[in-house]
Amino acid sequence: HLEKKRLESRYTLLTITTDLDELRSADVVIEAAPENLDLKRSIFSELERITSGRAIIATNTSTLSVAAITAGMDHPGKAAGLHFFNPAPVLPLVELVKTEQTAEATVAILSALAGRLEKTSVITRDVPGFIVNRVARPFYGEALRLLGDGVARAEEIDRLIVRGAGFRMGPFRLMDLIGIDVNFAAMKSMYDQTFGEPRYRPHWIQSRMVAAGTLGRKTGRGFYDYSREEIRPDPQVNILSPERFPSPWVTPGTWAPGLGKLCVSNGVWLQPPGGGEDPSLVLIPAGRDENIRYLLKQIEKRVSGETAIAVQCSDTTLSELTAEAAVPQRLVGFDGLFLSQGAAIALTRTDRTDPVVERTAASFFRSLKLNPIWVADSPGLVLPRIVAALANEASFAVLEGVADADTIDRAMRLGVNYPRGPIAWAREIGFRKITAILDHMRAEFGEERHRPSVLLRRWARLAAGSNGPDSHSSHDSTAR
Repeated sequence: HLEKKRLESRYTLLTITTDLDELRSADVVIEAAPENLDLKRSIFSELERITSGRAIIATNTSTLSVAAITAGMDHPGKAAGLHFFNPAPVLPLVELVKTEQTAEATVAILSALAGRLEKTSVITRDVPGFIVNRVARPFYGEALRLLGDGVARAEEIDRLIVRGAGFRMGPFRLMDLIGIDVNFAAMKSMYDQTFGEPRYRPHWIQSRMVAAGTLGRKTGRGFYDYSREEIRPDPQVNILSPERFPSPWVTPGTWAPGLGKLCVSNGVWLQPPGGGEDPSLVLIPAGRDENIRYLLKQIEKRVSGETAIAVQCSDTTLSELTAEAAVPQRLVGFDGLFLSQGAAIALTRTDRTDPVVERTAASFFRSLKLNPIWVADSPGLVLPRIVAALANEASFAVLEGVADADTIDRAMRLGVNYPRGPIAWAREIGFRKITAILDHMRAEFGEERHRPSVLLRRWARLAAGSNGPDSHSSHDSTAR
């Protein structure tokens, strides 16, 4: 890193040693030994003895309890966590972890040190996973379950994550980069430390890959085969001559907030139901709370049996609506919450969907310069499921006093390059919608892993009482 920046002269500022006694005069010591509790405890004990309890000692642990590492110290107030993110020279975040015994002076000195290192520090409680590794768990966990349930292939999920929501890297490519064994160990550690919290349950896919030695880039094969570099570029929409599409009908509904803007910018004119002749496509961007079933029944009475009907499927499944449809073969589902020009969009179908209807729906979304990706009918599809789970985990962290909402959002943007903080994202989508997605998944899967936090429900209720869009500030004084 120094060589890239032509700062080789700074190597003279480094003193390399294998003798801890040479740290006797240090003011601050940062321990970065392997994630072994006994090893770290012994190092802390020795460092405290060598420095006569004068130095501040910080641990770079990412998975272990700082309090457990510092147990038995004579001066626990001079100990804390200082968790850097890999690659440390590049990523700007440092988590400053306070135990119940960490002195405020220690926090102030370590915060100042982080600033001198040109890092942004965020203060967090000493809880499993701290902020980033905890809140990021659903990014991997839900993606693994989507793959395990056959909803989509790893590369399709990655493409939706990157092209649909603006993440720098999809979960499977990221797990390959981190090391599947490392990621699996972090998930197991979180699950064990929280006494089996369902939100952190490891997945058998990772367990089998670890056993087989397919650990990602470092072994040449993980979810992708790096020996053949089989990662293919995303197919691009022809933005110079997009397909033209006749004016579809659209019903009321708030579950596709970017639809109107996309249509206008691409010369596709939406009409309310009843406008002109029977359309080739009707869009229903309504949620359960907006009577999507009633709207579907009304539309079916007004159009011919050949008209394709596209329904949003973020808080409902296509199979639910298909079961009540008069002509089930003309229904197709779409994710309306993540619509932006050039993005990937998840579409879904059932075994009864007519291939002509599939082509009609795909043609419409291509006319908006979107890349359709067909996924299996599943609660929350892909992006709504993952983003809702991330927002929920972040709200649990606020509820439990790990850090405030702004700190958590900042940590996720700086520590793992998320395009938005999960709580800010939930506010933008709407706390009520996020809660509805989670409730839908909880009911369909029957798993407590998708239960919304009481704080998220509180934000949703407060937003519902504001007589307007979800604009409630996430600085909830009752959340601690």
